[in-house]
Amino acid sequence: MTPVLGFAVWLFSASALAAVDWQEWSAETFAAARMQNKLIFVDVGMEGCTACRNMDEVTFTHPDVQRLLNTHFVPISVDSEARPDLGERYSDWAWPALIFMAPDATQVLAIRGNRRPGNFIPILERLVEEHRTGKLEPDALAPYATPPVPVETDLITLRGRIRGQLDRLLNEEDGGWNRRGISLTSGPRLRHLMMRADMYGNAELEAIALRTSERFLDALDPVWGGVYNASFGANRYIPEKRITPQANAMWAFADAFQLTGEAHYLEGMRAVHAYLANWMTSPRGTFYTSQEDRPVGYAGSTRDYWQAPSDAERRRHGIPPIDRAVYTDKNGQMIAAYAQAFEATGHAPYLTAATTAAGSLIATRQTEAGWMLQTEDSPEIQHAVRMRPHATATRPFLAAQAWFGTAALALYRVTADDTWLETANTIGKRLLVTLEDPELGGFFATTPDATDQIFGGRKPLEQNARAAHFLYDLWVYTRDDRFATPPERAVLASASPEAVRREGRVTGELGVALEKLAAGYVEFSVVGDSSDPRAIALFDAGMRVYQPRKLLHYESPGRYPDRGQPSMYICNPDICSVPIENPAEVPAQTARIRTPATSHLVGTVAGTDR
Repeated sequence: MTPVLGFAVWLFSASALAAVDWQEWSAETFAAARMQNKLIFVDVGMEGCTACRNMDEVTFTHPDVQRLLNTHFVPISVDSEARPDLGERYSDWAWPALIFMAPDATQVLAIRGNRRPGNFIPILERLVEEHRTGKLEPDALAPYATPPVPVETDLITLRGRIRGQLDRLLNEEDGGWNRRGISLTSGPRLRHLMMRADMYGNAELEAIALRTSERFLDALDPVWGGVYNASFGANRYIPEKRITPQANAMWAFADAFQLTGEAHYLEGMRAVHAYLANWMTSPRGTFYTSQEDRPVGYAGSTRDYWQAPSDAERRRHGIPPIDRAVYTDKNGQMIAAYAQAFEATGHAPYLTAATTAAGSLIATRQTEAGWMLQTEDSPEIQHAVRMRPHATATRPFLAAQAWFGTAALALYRVTADDTWLETANTIGKRLLVTLEDPELGGFFATTPDATDQIFGGRKPLEQNARAAHFLYDLWVYTRDDRFATPPERAVLASASPEAVRREGRVTGELGVALEKLAAGYVEFSVVGDSSDPRAIALFDAGMRVYQPRKLLHYESPGRYPDRGQPSMYICNPDICSVPIENPAEVPAQTARIRTPATSHLVGTVAGTDR
């Protein structure tokens, strides 16, 4: 189904529920608004969002809201997950993001979250009057522009700024940032904290990181498993369930278990896996997107529903709807987290879940050119009643390439199967060709279309950081020089002072990428026949040891000598371990290599951590 046809079908199916004349995000829609001299209203959200559902069922069905929107506005509906480029652009106001523009598409107002008709109608009326009298003013908080030139700084200076920005929000007593608990964006920040703790042997940071990992345990659903969207301590949570928090939790539990061996983290992984296996896995082994916080038609309180003590009691009231759309970027996150869980535990079902999902996506979504589609129609959603159209654009999105490339490398790290490295290599090469700015560096959110004449291309900060991390690891594995400079260029092309300031706490991916680029890799190379039991034992020892900058693989003699028996070398850009033949020596040798390297940094000082 083409994107336009898909939108038309959605409009037909939704017409019985709402009379707002929704349009798609396109140059033609914006041209129509300008020609008709109408204001523009853009509703950006996602299916698994309770506030979005309230807006859809209460506000957009109100006759006065419908009349105002259809008479004075061109209303546009956007699914933030099907269109990760637009989801990122308006993520400051998520979700729903209610965006208002003048007829020339200049943003004049943006509102975060659901508004009831009694609050929303006066806003619409005020904007209509301001438009009539010529009093509309540009919104100073409109999405920031792509930097015209790369930021003039070095990685160490930028790394220090991100550390300070995140640390000022850190709750050292309870873990997490600002208040006790975790949210959608806690995962990358936690990985940033864990990486710093390891590099410097900092017990204080490690303790804070582990307390933060425990907050994910607080968010576990005791009946069905999985974690809630956000949690703020005992019995205080937002009971929506989305795939990103499941990936964040699985990754957090895997890291903490690998570091401490404590059983409650093992139980946390099992609970997340049980939820995904029972509720969120498609017939093809891929992962659905979200589950709402209450069943359709449920009149009781949401808290009472989720505090029901058994599966049977919940089912008596119904099952909260599940969005069965499958998105490549979200699946990439989950696959990478499952690989981390397998690395930490050796539990085969985790690897099976990861490889099944990855294989299914490659079979159905990898284009002939080599890049990955973000989504596709499937039997589960073709006839679903949705708030927003399930757009199936046939164009590459940065989020999908960066996260699926990350997932492929994660599977290569834990399996040594060259197929996964080849997949990552193909995606990396196509990423450079399709989305990189060859002049200034950095990656655009997607390929250009006619709306770029209105809004310009955008280099999303966190997505560029994830792409930089992926390409850096790919360069170390392949030693292909085409991947050598794009990681740093991507960071400097996207991390302008304004972007860093505006993103605030949502800079965990940038923090992780900066730590990796500045400190350098820790590469575990097993030199020997991969079928030799002695080589396998060394590989397994490398897999089990905790090292957040780890890259692990087999290697033929060449860079390292053939010593007549399998040997492991653990190296960073500065130094290498002695040849390791005994797997029991791997943890001690790893500890000696963990400090940041400096020889790969030109004209900068490595710096320290507290």
